[in-house]
Amino acid sequence: MRVLYVINGFDPGGAEHGLVTLVESGAFDGHDLRILALCRGRGELADRIARKLGEDVRFVTTGETLTLWACVAGFFAVVRAALPFRPQKMVLSLKQANVVGRLAALLLPRVTCVAFEHIGEYRARRLQRIYGPLLRLLSARVDEVWADCAETLETTRRYFRPRRRAEHVIPLFVAEGQAPFKGDYVLGRPFRVAAAGRLVARKNVPLMIEAVDALLGQGADVTLDIYGDGPQKAALDRVIGGRAVQNRVRLHGYCADWPEQAAEAADIFLNMSDTEGFCIAVAEAMLTGLPVIAVETGGIRDYGRDGENMLKLTAPDAQAASAAILRLANDTSLRERLGRQARVDMLRDYDAAACRRQVANALSSGRQTEAAEKT
Repeated sequence: MRVLYVINGFDPGGAEHGLVTLVESGAFDGHDLRILALCRGRGELADRIARKLGEDVRFVTTGETLTLWACVAGFFAVVRAALPFRPQKMVLSLKQANVVGRLAALLLPRVTCVAFEHIGEYRARRLQRIYGPLLRLLSARVDEVWADCAETLETTRRYFRPRRRAEHVIPLFVAEGQAPFKGDYVLGRPFRVAAAGRLVARKNVPLMIEAVDALLGQGADVTLDIYGDGPQKAALDRVIGGRAVQNRVRLHGYCADWPEQAAEAADIFLNMSDTEGFCIAVAEAMLTGLPVIAVETGGIRDYGRDGENMLKLTAPDAQAASAAILRLANDTSLRERLGRQARVDMLRDYDAAACRRQVANALSSGRQTEAAEKT
């Protein structure tokens, strides 16, 4: 099958990293895949996907950030790419790529248009009120919806006008057996809490800092290591300075190897997002065997079991997080039981074979035009 995959760019984020994971896991093997990125993005992911696919990856613009010009140019680039390639399916990932791709798809009536959803609520620093109504209007052209977890599939339905569509859940995560994992569960001194993800409001990092600060106030010997970058970094520096916890809370920035670092040094992993898609960071922490504390949202509802492979919070709350951290810090057997079971569950349910099977099912479904089948 010929597949044109349109994405914003290759910033070190969940959807972008997830596409690289799908490709490297062989999910599109046997298909003719072309990727069109509206911009290059930050970090090494663009080079990584280019090494894998060569000229089948194209960048509309080579800048690190997505601009209005890149979106406008992207519309024409999609049409120019689709006319000679004649894709049977066009997969659109992230909201700007969905706007651009759906508009282009109006000129490409024989292409099956797929919206790949990665989070249940559209949020943006700019044009927040526009994206939802605009994408709902353009949803008339969407033939299929893929989502990274069941909750994303359910909650994003409000952004689509009613019509019959195929729907598929495709988690953007593959558990590799050779991934680093914890060797023992002896509590460090100080004991270390780790967190990872893009520094945006929905991650509730200030609440993590508040939880650790509360533990320090109770005399706990604890540190917090936060792996990730994003628009809230300056604000978080101010929060850390305001609470005078600079020697206890560290912002490491984006680290591609954070799971390896955390597996070696951290004792507990904390996630306090109020909204998530699949949540690759939590899945990666579970794969390393770290005992996880997480708010029940997004894909965490699917793979997280409270008291069995993680401790769940009902809402992002600093006091509840402090209590959960202290509970794990005081119970070595609980840390080990949760961590080991988490790794077993990830390896069992999210291996490469499962990934390839899910993508194969999605690619084989939906409408195919007679012309596409004959070519």
